[in-house]
Amino acid sequence: MPFPQPTTSFSPVENILCESVNAQAILHAARLNIFDHLEERPMDTDALAQKTGLAAKPLEALLDMLAGRGLLSKNDATYANTPMTSEYLVNTSPLYQGKAMELNERFYALVRDSMPEVLSGQSMERAETDKSWSTPETMDGTLQHALNGQLQMAVDFIAEMPEFPSMRAMADIGGNHGHYSMELLHRNPKLQSTLFDLEHVLEAAAKRCRANGYGDRVTCLPLDIRTDSLPDKAFDMVFTSHVLYACTPELDAVFKNIHASLKPGGCVVSHHFTQEGGASRLYRDTTEFIARLAGYETHHLSRNRLESSLRKAGFNEFEQTYTGCDKNTLLLVARRD
Repeated sequence: MPFPQPTTSFSPVENILCESVNAQAILHAARLNIFDHLEERPMDTDALAQKTGLAAKPLEALLDMLAGRGLLSKNDATYANTPMTSEYLVNTSPLYQGKAMELNERFYALVRDSMPEVLSGQSMERAETDKSWSTPETMDGTLQHALNGQLQMAVDFIAEMPEFPSMRAMADIGGNHGHYSMELLHRNPKLQSTLFDLEHVLEAAAKRCRANGYGDRVTCLPLDIRTDSLPDKAFDMVFTSHVLYACTPELDAVFKNIHASLKPGGCVVSHHFTQEGGASRLYRDTTEFIARLAGYETHHLSRNRLESSLRKAGFNEFEQTYTGCDKNTLLLVARRD
């Protein structure tokens, strides 16, 4: 029997499946230090093959794919890093994203492997997800991801707040790697931070703070903000970055807890992904899909959702900005009387 003529193109699906191969190629290029070698000088395939010990023909195919994706430039037969690659994919760059990519890949693999069961109604336990936050690889990955402009822009904005120079005590809820605290303490020599996180995270967090010279100014204490109370009227500022999405069902109670912990005139700073930001639709949809399959209600908090709970808790003065090079993270400041 004759087959019908197609009326649509299947290429959108084929392109998506091709992207999964490209993603693995980029990860392996970073693992093989290809971008590091090209940062030393542009090279043709033979020179890079000799430098890396890789086979020239498949290496050339990889380099052409990377050039086609905008990670390399190609002039005649010579390949060079693009400015974005030099900034984010070279090991010696202070903004290197290699461990952030590996962290994301681990989450992606977890979701891929669990997808049939989760879609059938079984759960991917939150407790298993939470266990990973204390590992050096995860802490390095979350720090590197923050360095795509989120950390720098958040610290700049907070340091410009009129009350910041007079602050003496801050809380860093879910502070993990501790670098938000340390960067803010660097801007205010009289400021002390209490970093709160899950108990199994604290030793690694404290070790990082000591290694960076902040062991006497950052105190690390156990806290699950969903169930534990903060000390009463103890802080000038409570900072939360990429943690409140894990508390969405308890958000009203969490902000009441935070409000009670602030001194009069103190503020809370929420710093989280939002659908209102500038990330691509692909990035927003994918991070949301992964978070929900991983057991979280959402990965994105809108200003309206946050402000509703903040007002219920007694906050009444708000200002905002967006951070990250794509402006995909909402930084919302709320003050109490």
